[in-house]
Amino acid sequence: MDLERTQYIGHYGVTFSVIRFTVRPNNKQALASLCLLEAKTSAQEVRLQLQNLYERMLAQDLPCLMTVVISKPLTRKQADSLNNRNNVIKETISGAVAAPIGLMSSKAESMVEKATSDLISRQLRNFQHADIIIGLEAQVSGGIGPQRSSLSLHVYSNEP
Repeated sequence: MDLERTQYIGHYGVTFSVIRFTVRPNNKQALASLCLLEAKTSAQEVRLQLQNLYERMLAQDLPCLMTVVISKPLTRKQADSLNNRNNVIKETISGAVAAPIGLMSSKAESMVEKATSDLISRQLRNFQHADIIIGLEAQVSGGIGPQRSSLSLHVYSNEP
């Protein structure tokens, strides 16, 4: 399995290590020992998630292109910027959902906006200084057609 390592600087200056490799059926066991120093103490969990993702792709005899993206620990400014972005998303969606109800009752609009905002808040991640963002993606071409699957992990700074 040949690894290709690059770096990418994303929004708010978050720097990611990008690792790309192709997994073939005869080397899928190598996922269990993949060197992921950037993932720190979560490396074992990331390797397990990669194995699960590979199995979910049902690649059979086809090569599976996998990508692992791991951020450097977030700075306070980056975490605040990501949290502010989440607040904008939350306010925009909750306002859009509640606006039509405001035509009937401003009290009902307020209640719907708060309920929607609370629901969205539970779904959005809250970032802190030194958190790490991890993304995993797998692609298989052929068979029934192109397939793609991805997942993301958030390693909180207060986790071991």
